[in-house]
Amino acid sequence: MNVIIPMAGTGSRLRPITPTTPKPLIKLSGKTIIYRIIHELTTYTELKKIGFILNDKNIELETSLKKTISKDFNSTIKVYFFYQKKPEGTAHAIYCAKKLLKGKLLIVFSDTLFFLKKPFYIKQFDDVDGAIFVKEVKDPSSYGVVKLNKIGIIKSFIEKPNKPISNLAIIGVYYFKNAENLKDEISNIISKKIIEKNEYQLTTALRNLMKLGDKFKTVNVDNWLDCGTPQNLLATNKYLLKRQKKDNSSLSNKKNHIIEPVYLGKNIKIKNSKIGPYVSIEDNSVIENSSLKNTIVQSNVTIKNANLNKSIVGKFTDYNPMNKSIILGPFSKFRKK
Repeated sequence: MNVIIPMAGTGSRLRPITPTTPKPLIKLSGKTIIYRIIHELTTYTELKKIGFILNDKNIELETSLKKTISKDFNSTIKVYFFYQKKPEGTAHAIYCAKKLLKGKLLIVFSDTLFFLKKPFYIKQFDDVDGAIFVKEVKDPSSYGVVKLNKIGIIKSFIEKPNKPISNLAIIGVYYFKNAENLKDEISNIISKKIIEKNEYQLTTALRNLMKLGDKFKTVNVDNWLDCGTPQNLLATNKYLLKRQKKDNSSLSNKKNHIIEPVYLGKNIKIKNSKIGPYVSIEDNSVIENSSLKNTIVQSNVTIKNANLNKSIVGKFTDYNPMNKSIILGPFSKFRKK
């Protein structure tokens, strides 16, 4: 199985975190987003090649991704990097990795964490040409959705429907049995400049493949977690903390109060503080005289005399609101509410 992971977005909705930490490398409860995506994939299939689509050359990111694959998964997995210099749509991004558009293929967008209701077996899709991963949602008007026929085959793709046509939202994960067909169709829409919403869309290619006779089924996921905005990132962290089995209650004492669920990394120092619920603190961080809840703290952070809720603190931050002076990095937001 080949895998393509588009991650050419700039992560602008997660500034000021993303200028120093690319979105896929943000840690939630001890593991990066990209680690969690790949780990989920390895539970269902053997990975042969992984292609990451970036917006430009990024030595730090590429080195980290290679290290994650070889150290945490399988050193025999071949890792490739492709570059989408201009944001020309999802189909264009995938076509940048046309070298991997061969045989069985999974496409997984990098800000999507998902968990399946039941195991994903490739053989169960031998009778069709691919599968679209979906999640039932209450309000489909904000999503691209699929509509099925009576035997469970997708018959149409609808982008952000105004009427309740279907509640099966496309989550950004796709399986193709013969990726060569997708390659040919994307090449076709690019050469003919078939554009939707000013970009080359993957859904355009899927519709055209269906017109040519390709059949697609759906894979229903149990949970779908979006990591694209601060609010969604905090919600995802909360969900992951609820699933963890680690117990930090032994760290509670007269000076510190730990309210589960909480994730504490290595070499964490806590003094006179209340931590939790729903707090992740990564390695080498110091928390003193503070109260934190529903908060993500990245590595090598020092927080003193703070009361934080629904907050995200980037790595190597030194935050003390009682200091007379403060230095903030590019794109930072500092507001008193």
